[in-house]
Amino acid sequence: MKKVIVKKKRYVDSVSLMSVAGRVSEMEGVDGIEVAMATVINQRTLKEEGYTLPSDITVDDLVIAVTAGDEATCDKAVQAAMDLIDHKNTGSTKEFTDINDPELKAETYDLCQISLPGEYAYAEARKAIDKGLDLFIFSDNVSLEEERTLKEYGKSKGRLVMGPDAGVGLINGVALAAGSMTSFGPVGIVGASGSGAQEVACIIEHRGYGVSQIIGTGGRDLYPEIGGITMLEGIERLEKDPETKIIVLVSKLADLGVMDKVLFRADECKKPVIAIFLGSDEKLFEKHKVTPAFSLEEAALKAVELLTGKPEKPQFSDEEIARLAREEVAKLPAERKYFRGLYCGGTFTEEGLLYFGAHNAGIELHSNLNTKFSKKLPDSHVSEGHSILDMGAEDFTAEAPHPVFSPELRLKRLRQELSDPEVAVILLDFITGPGVARDPITSHAKEIKKLRDEGSPVIFIANICGSDNDPQNIREKVKLLKEAGVIVTGSSYESAKIASAMMTELERRQKNG
Repeated sequence: MKKVIVKKKRYVDSVSLMSVAGRVSEMEGVDGIEVAMATVINQRTLKEEGYTLPSDITVDDLVIAVTAGDEATCDKAVQAAMDLIDHKNTGSTKEFTDINDPELKAETYDLCQISLPGEYAYAEARKAIDKGLDLFIFSDNVSLEEERTLKEYGKSKGRLVMGPDAGVGLINGVALAAGSMTSFGPVGIVGASGSGAQEVACIIEHRGYGVSQIIGTGGRDLYPEIGGITMLEGIERLEKDPETKIIVLVSKLADLGVMDKVLFRADECKKPVIAIFLGSDEKLFEKHKVTPAFSLEEAALKAVELLTGKPEKPQFSDEEIARLAREEVAKLPAERKYFRGLYCGGTFTEEGLLYFGAHNAGIELHSNLNTKFSKKLPDSHVSEGHSILDMGAEDFTAEAPHPVFSPELRLKRLRQELSDPEVAVILLDFITGPGVARDPITSHAKEIKKLRDEGSPVIFIANICGSDNDPQNIREKVKLLKEAGVIVTGSSYESAKIASAMMTELERRQKNG
């Protein structure tokens, strides 16, 4: 049966709601649950899923929709969801409903995370700055003008403004938004790419080191309208931080003038600085002293190399990748011809596209993204030939939660791809941390193992971007994936390299008959 409960005029941020839905969905007897604000898109999605909504529902209402075998189970699920939303049985000792609460003092708290709808974020952010708090703004849909004003105002008050649209942070050991609980260490990161910064941090951790801070700037910080305010402030803070010995700057390719300004500031830094602007080339760094990197993996390995004085190598050598591609593709039936990349992380999708564009130039690649490296799919929901998908893009998340928070969207697409008899290779990325899905990996591993047990010859490649300290227990999950027959890599970049080699082998085999 299906049951819908509406809480009138009750706002809860999307990150919290996705976490609640994920936890309640694990209850015995619960076949499906949606916990969301009743936005126009969410209302349409719920109706498409067969839920009946009351006629007086508004976008300011909270809706809990449950599918279960009986009413008692539905009621238990609703109660469990509300207990989590109301922080019951969590051990929380203090809760504020207004940032102007006189008990909320900067002497006790030093940072405010904002996950409100964009239209409300600006006003609350100003209040937090006036309270003497640093800011981490997860909210999107904040105008560029408001972003610049907030960042300039924060700077004038000596406060750091991370975001809007900051997806990952690690401040004084606290993981923010979708961030991992990376081990403490001597490398400080300033990132305009959340998943990119997390990838660098986790690779460093897996090499035996750790990070002091991850300062997320928001994806637009290096736009000319913003001018890199937070990245410049982040360099300043990390330069003064006695625990930080090396600084890594992480961003997608951005405005050349702003990147130059950031690099000139980095040149003056008293600490070694490594910079990765994904998609850039050597010309960007010609006038600068910083150490350049051209992949997220390279940035992480160079940081470790600076710490140890010894060169660091990736998990798979080029020779091993070439051999693996030859051997695995040779096992496939002739009708298995195509690669499918099902990414959660937008930065990982872009890094893959960049690699394929440079190394598989003669191979036609399709994507849901508008990019010079691929041909746009007419329908994002139907792959063609070799396809690479950013499943965190709006054409997917407009109808379902982001796959980082709820794995069902990508699991459904995985099953769809596996039903195609021409699919040969599937690439998956996984992102862990306390703020994302409690277990984004097991369901995929079980699906793959089931397929393997049935004799399917599809090749699977996967990487986990996560910390050993994350609640998902990534060591256990790596073992689970390997037992299912998945090639588990040391980085998303390495996954792309293996997929690239396999695409080359698949194309060579087709040409040679």
